[in-house]
Amino acid sequence: MTAMTRAVPCLLGRRIVPTVWGGDNLSRVLGLELPRGERVGETWEAFDRPDGSSELVGLGATLHEVVRSDAATWLGRRFADCDRFPLLLKFIDAQDALSVQLHPSDADAVGDSGKHEAWVVLAAGENARIIRGLAPGVDPVDFAAAIGTPELDDMLHSFRPEVGSAIMVPAGTVHAIGPDVVLFEVQQNSDLTYRIFDWGRDRELHVEQAKQAMRHDDSELPQTETPVDTGDGGQWLIRHDAFSVRRYDLGAPKTMSTDGEFRLLTVIGGQGTLGWRSGGDDPPLIVRTGQTVLVPAATEQVFLSPVGRFDYLWTAPGDALVP
Repeated sequence: MTAMTRAVPCLLGRRIVPTVWGGDNLSRVLGLELPRGERVGETWEAFDRPDGSSELVGLGATLHEVVRSDAATWLGRRFADCDRFPLLLKFIDAQDALSVQLHPSDADAVGDSGKHEAWVVLAAGENARIIRGLAPGVDPVDFAAAIGTPELDDMLHSFRPEVGSAIMVPAGTVHAIGPDVVLFEVQQNSDLTYRIFDWGRDRELHVEQAKQAMRHDDSELPQTETPVDTGDGGQWLIRHDAFSVRRYDLGAPKTMSTDGEFRLLTVIGGQGTLGWRSGGDDPPLIVRTGQTVLVPAATEQVFLSPVGRFDYLWTAPGDALVP
């Protein structure tokens, strides 16, 4: 990283993650270039983990490097003491079902932060399924006793997701994605997963950790979030203490403000241009389906123009996100 890396909007490089449950649907749905013959379950679109971090395309630096060098400029004053980027964005192709699992809260996490997450469904096939929480009437104590056994499946609440729906998964919530689902995911920057049941695959389970971290109030959660008009042509899909997600499908130019904290723009359909006040020093970025742009806190506004259709998600940190 150069000492003078400027805080300007930039495309983020991705990490491709092969998995036993993945497929090639991220190529079909989003046009991503994937390695031939690999079952790709995830691509990480904004990440800062101990084993690697997003490349800031064209700036000669990584997300981790700029956060460590000047978090206040890149992330906002609230994050001035932050030593890593606080969110992780993914695309997920659950061609087969993921394990039944949960993630701990900050209070229960050991060795990493807790993990709230949320999903926006991008594609759902004939056999699409989402598991989120316990079936009505299931006692959490009885469920905990069944963890690790095949009887677990009948005790779970599942449904067929609709394309475009948003689903909040608070830390401690039992869940699974798939089969036959492609989605966008925003989460706290954590890689802690407690696997409860894995459909006969021979992978490690984390039964005792899951029992301790499981929440017992799933019935209070709506199955999917109700979109709310933002008042400026978009929709609130997710509003949570850890993060928020808005969706815009532009047919005309639009100005978006950062309000002094970083934002992430992820294109889920079409393409457009993204410009900012640079005194003529920087040309606008061309942003296409599947790409994510980091807009730093120091950039007050960006100017978006569709090239045809421009359908994107606008992700922001929540008020209670712990740096």
